[in-house]
Amino acid sequence: MSDSLRRPPTIALVASLCMFAVGASTGGLLVSFQDALSEAARREVVKRPEVHGFAGAEVIDQARIAEIVEQSNNALRMLHVHGLGLGMLILLVSLATVNLPIPEHLKQPLCVFVSLGALYPPGWLALGWLIPTWGLARLRAPIEWMFFVPFGGAAILAIWGTLACYIVALLRGRRLEGP
Repeated sequence: MSDSLRRPPTIALVASLCMFAVGASTGGLLVSFQDALSEAARREVVKRPEVHGFAGAEVIDQARIAEIVEQSNNALRMLHVHGLGLGMLILLVSLATVNLPIPEHLKQPLCVFVSLGALYPPGWLALGWLIPTWGLARLRAPIEWMFFVPFGGAAILAIWGTLACYIVALLRGRRLEGP
């Protein structure tokens, strides 16, 4: 066995790099434009008292307005964190997958499934963008079912699938050669 690691498939590398780019860029944008983003969200929230259940008087609704703006801001922070985190997860899991003694015909599908996790963080972007205009209650279920469940679920299944394949390989006596 060679001492060098095998390269993950291109889809995994592209997905990982995209997530690193999204996560890092979002962090930079949040630092640079935090006040402007909050003010834009606040303007949208104030325009829609019926969506957010306000009394209609800004003075009365100040605390709830601030809460909704913070929900939007938190969703953008989650985009930053999940973008970076999924980038690392995709890279490391795909790297492990292609280098473990598991059947070759399973490696590509497992890497594709973990790479689908890159479509999870855009759900946070959708929430951050749409909370001020649609409200969190109206968005929660659609965003969860369009982004979080299918794409987060695909990544989780790939991780468990890789682990299961490796355990089977170990039980069958196939081990990584090494020191």
